[in-house]
Amino acid sequence: MTGVLLTFLANIYFQPAIAAVPTPAVSLTASASKISGTSWTNDGSIGGTATLSTANTPAPAFQASDSSVPLNATAGTNQFVTRSVGNSSSLSSITFEINMKVPLTQANSSSSYGMVLGWTGANYDIWMQDNRCIGFNTGTSEIFGFDITPFLGSFHTYTFVMSTNASNQKAFVDGTSKTLAYCKGSSAGGTRAFGTAPSSFTIGRFGSNAFYGTFNVRSFKLWLSDIGTASIQESYNSTLAPTSHSIALTSGLNTATYRSVSTIRSTVDIDGRVTFYSNGKKIPRCINIVTSSKIANCNWKPSVKNYNLISAVLKTDGGNLTSPSVRVFVNKRANSR
Repeated sequence: MTGVLLTFLANIYFQPAIAAVPTPAVSLTASASKISGTSWTNDGSIGGTATLSTANTPAPAFQASDSSVPLNATAGTNQFVTRSVGNSSSLSSITFEINMKVPLTQANSSSSYGMVLGWTGANYDIWMQDNRCIGFNTGTSEIFGFDITPFLGSFHTYTFVMSTNASNQKAFVDGTSKTLAYCKGSSAGGTRAFGTAPSSFTIGRFGSNAFYGTFNVRSFKLWLSDIGTASIQESYNSTLAPTSHSIALTSGLNTATYRSVSTIRSTVDIDGRVTFYSNGKKIPRCINIVTSSKIANCNWKPSVKNYNLISAVLKTDGGNLTSPSVRVFVNKRANSR
């Protein structure tokens, strides 16, 4: 009993701490309810809206097919998103997180470069070049970053800490820290700053200049400080929180047979590990089953006749989700003695 009590207390008091993620100044999520015309609702602390802008036509718009805002999918449209964050003269660091898909080949005017984030009145930005290199740039033809090639063609969450102190610059992909190096040029000759007051950022364009990037944006968050590695990783993990979990017998029936195998299927919207339960008890050999294409199967041999309640718990980096219980009637075997 003492050992059980100690284990219980350990589970209560020694769980790893979860970082509290500060509220971002700007938080944009692509959805039909958040985007109206050229206005994109900002759910961050400074409120208001961001503007979907273009130097030509048409302006960027929400795309329901993949829940994103595509920027410059057609060459020469010069589309971007912009928002003022007020007086940035005292800023020393900012953190921004963007969930985006960069195509295998960008469709911008030169097909070799693309702006992710720029600041009006400053040359400090996040820049892509040659469909290979992404990172920090100060306007002197350098990129201090990493190879983006493995992530092209699908959505990923990129997080960057921009800082007036070069040693404080950081980059993450899907919550994992990246090793930074000069993948273009060999030094930064420009100034690291966030523009003049009132400072405005642009997603997809460098300040007021014509360096446009091509990518699809699902979400964007901007903090006016370095929120720290733990909060960066926790913010990414929160994007993986499961919202859908259902179970059913693969036979399509709501009946099973005593001591005979029936397969229970768990269907989720975020991959993880699934543990199956019958009448509140874990089903043997159905514990921590890794999902494949968001599905996990359990071969269940019912040990209790009549009605059984089956359920499953999904565990992911972004949280856990229990399925609704399903009532299954377990029949006697035809050859029972």
